[in-house]
Amino acid sequence: MRKNTLISILRAMFWADIIAKNLKDKGPHLVDDAKTPSGKVHVGALRGVLIHDFVHKALLEMGAKSRYTYIFDDFDPMDSLPVYLDKSKYEKYMGAPLKNIPAPEGEGSYAEYYAHDFRTVFNSLGAKPEILWNSKLYEEGKLDKAIRVVLDNAEQIQEIYHQVSGSQKEKGWLPFQPVCENCGKIGTTRAYDWDGQEVKYKCESEMVEWARGCSHEGKVSPFGGSGKMPWKVEWPAKWFVLGVTIEGAGKDHSSKGGARDVGVKIIREVFKKEPPYDVSYEFINLGGKKMSSSKGLGSSALEVAEILPPEVLRFLFARVPAQRSIDFDPTQETTIPNLFDEFDRGQKAHFSKENPDLAKTWEASQIGEIKQEFVPRFNLIKEALSNFKNEEEILSEAGKLKGEKLSKVDEEAIKLRIKYVKIWLERFGKEEKASEKAVLSPAQKKLLEEISQALKETQREDEVQNFIYNRGRQLGLTPQETFQAVYKALLGKSQGPKAGKLVLSLGFKKAKEKFLEAAK
Repeated sequence: MRKNTLISILRAMFWADIIAKNLKDKGPHLVDDAKTPSGKVHVGALRGVLIHDFVHKALLEMGAKSRYTYIFDDFDPMDSLPVYLDKSKYEKYMGAPLKNIPAPEGEGSYAEYYAHDFRTVFNSLGAKPEILWNSKLYEEGKLDKAIRVVLDNAEQIQEIYHQVSGSQKEKGWLPFQPVCENCGKIGTTRAYDWDGQEVKYKCESEMVEWARGCSHEGKVSPFGGSGKMPWKVEWPAKWFVLGVTIEGAGKDHSSKGGARDVGVKIIREVFKKEPPYDVSYEFINLGGKKMSSSKGLGSSALEVAEILPPEVLRFLFARVPAQRSIDFDPTQETTIPNLFDEFDRGQKAHFSKENPDLAKTWEASQIGEIKQEFVPRFNLIKEALSNFKNEEEILSEAGKLKGEKLSKVDEEAIKLRIKYVKIWLERFGKEEKASEKAVLSPAQKKLLEEISQALKETQREDEVQNFIYNRGRQLGLTPQETFQAVYKALLGKSQGPKAGKLVLSLGFKKAKEKFLEAAK
């Protein structure tokens, strides 16, 4: 099919409906997605959750049988340390399973802590898959059959790695990593002998750059949660065990020679099953950068969920077909207002029946009962907030704009819009008051210049915060003068969120540019 023909089809029908229409008679379906909760989960990871949710719900609408599961890969090792964590506290856990690492706050595990935040966000967006924990699949023996198959066919899997990706495993390599009985790490163990009942292994001190093993040697049964398969083998093993029929992934995994190609060959040649339908998808970019869970780039799903209503955030993902990237930069002045405007046009299309394609996209973004609402445009609400003293006056003006009395549904919708316009003004809007544009003192300019020179990509939020505070004090500035200089440089106003957090959310490069510009 020619590319332009495909694009015209996508424009003529909601993209998830196209997928569902092609698959509805091949069910029953199990739609699956997964994520390693290695740190704050960024908004880009929501794309996978919602793409699978859109397809799952489209199948249900067409009368097909479909289940949707979501796996948190909590048995994976900690292989990188997020910049916002205390290195002295967590460095010793490098290589250990995420499920066995303590949470940054409160009780429970590291994996549960970050999975909870992410789950809270996607549940609020109407995506409520059945949650599975990878460690439980192992502990409950659900992957035992697959483990035996891959160990019995280790040489064949080794050859598949080589054929598909060019990877050359060492002689005797086994597709299994035990948890070391001595140090508890899983990222540093190498299994090298399988007798049909147990595997021999060694916890190697220099197997990986990011963790050190203890050199212990042991022998364990590979079943019941004593260890795990490598991810490229584990992925098709879960397809086989769970009966997954639909599962996509980001384009990095679906590229030629990537994890998807390895998995497809393993499921067909080792497990003798067909792979699930692939919904390969592009990334969401913030200012052109791919987001990362461990490096602190971009905005977390939790943070983005604070600046957009659930239906509007869901609409952001529904409006773009899976194979096209999404560019979303909330710091740009028009990004969020334009998104709300498009969302409003979708509501109009639904009730007027004038644009069925846009209407369907808007409908897919709705959570719960659809209600007809009258809500002034985002920018009109923004102007109203500068001209009227309170909410009641804005509601009165909205009634005049509508030309009739507002319904209770209208009033609630307008109040909600007011809430999010205020959030936008506080975080991203340009301050209009002259008092906020006061000239910076020489000491404040000196501070901004020195902050720009000192910022490093490896710094954590607390390190940036402490440096700003201490350097301001050394320059004779009060804490208020210090942080006002930062907020004026980065936001154009005298107040804002915690300075260290603000710098990391903007990105070091952009923050440096703004500091230097303000210091001139």
